[in-house]
Amino acid sequence: MSDRTSSSPRSALPVTGAGRGRGRRAARLALLLTTLFAGTSRQAAAQEAEPTRAAEAEAVRRAKAEALADAPPPNKVERAFGFVESSRLLSRIFNPPRGWFAQIGGVGEGNGFTLGGGYRQPTPAGVLTLRGLGSIRRSHLFEVELTRAFLPREAGFVTGRVQRRHEAAQRFYGQGPDSEFDDKTSFGLSATLVDATAGVHVTRWLTGSAGVGYANPDIKESSESSSVPPTQGAYDDLSAPGLFFQPEYVTSHVEVAIDTRNAGNPRRGGLYQAQLRRFDDREGGAYSFADMRIELQHYIPFWNLSRVLALRALAQHADGLGQAQVPFYVMPTLGGARTLRGYERQRFRDRSLLLLSAEYRYEVNPFLMTAVFYDAGQVAPDWSDFALKDMRDNYGFGLRFGSSNAVAFRADLAFGGEDSVRFIFGFASSF
Repeated sequence: MSDRTSSSPRSALPVTGAGRGRGRRAARLALLLTTLFAGTSRQAAAQEAEPTRAAEAEAVRRAKAEALADAPPPNKVERAFGFVESSRLLSRIFNPPRGWFAQIGGVGEGNGFTLGGGYRQPTPAGVLTLRGLGSIRRSHLFEVELTRAFLPREAGFVTGRVQRRHEAAQRFYGQGPDSEFDDKTSFGLSATLVDATAGVHVTRWLTGSAGVGYANPDIKESSESSSVPPTQGAYDDLSAPGLFFQPEYVTSHVEVAIDTRNAGNPRRGGLYQAQLRRFDDREGGAYSFADMRIELQHYIPFWNLSRVLALRALAQHADGLGQAQVPFYVMPTLGGARTLRGYERQRFRDRSLLLLSAEYRYEVNPFLMTAVFYDAGQVAPDWSDFALKDMRDNYGFGLRFGSSNAVAFRADLAFGGEDSVRFIFGFASSF
């Protein structure tokens, strides 16, 4: 009995220290075995998955190689354009940060093929740029410019400029929207311009600037006087104010611009700017005037930027101060490669101007775009005189050669003007 009595309570007694030690060792052994088994299972699964991931990567590489093998090799023209784009050759030739550069155009439309260049050098006082251009029609431009940046992140800037220019083939058909094509005349215009401008990039897209300057315009004989009658012999000071007397001016201007366009050849965003200029006649005040210009550009992209709807609206008005007159040679004009393309350059001239343009641009390849365009506009003595029925318009299509950074060459065919068709060639975008 004593054996049964002693055995039964023994099974119910608490575990002693030795028993607890054996239990912990057993638990640890079980945990270790479980961890080893789980790790071995994960390793086996990873080893099984690794060939699968490698196979997928290899399949992707093979697919890319097959796609490249199936694509036609680039031709000589594409390889040449590709080299120009990747090497930034155009920027290095025409707009380097320092050193010599070339320039095509820049004197003014109608002055013939213009070619020249200059030199740019950073100095302790700012970036100094010297420029000289000449054309086959005896037009020229010489310019010295110094620009200095200041404020954090170069948000502020000051620019001083001295320029001497001569445009040898300006056109004048008379003033007003109803001027006759047969009244075409030509004159030359020279001027020395001095200007100092200060501005601030308030944000990445907002810039404000203001400046003062000096100008002394001078009417000259036209370089095409042998084929087009001179303005001086066909008009007087009543029909062409300022024809026989050009005063010296003290100038001032203020401008605000919002620019959200992508850099280079714009395909999205917009440019919205307003400018007010004042010209004070220093020799009696008979030709003092103010000029306001508002321009809006907006770009709507489609299909990953390969299609673009480009829109432009331009309004400008020049008004005499007090009883003063606006000289005819500074009045806004319509017609030419960048405004009303179906009409000859400077075809319409008056104190007020309105222009609307639209282009649908289609990328053929990275170096060529086609465009379909429409322009409509008119001039009048005042903005209040504009009428929809008096709008002149034209349409056409063209090609733009270049890259994402710039348009290097443009060729347009315009219809709907006074000629059955007009061929337009240029070295910059229409807008």
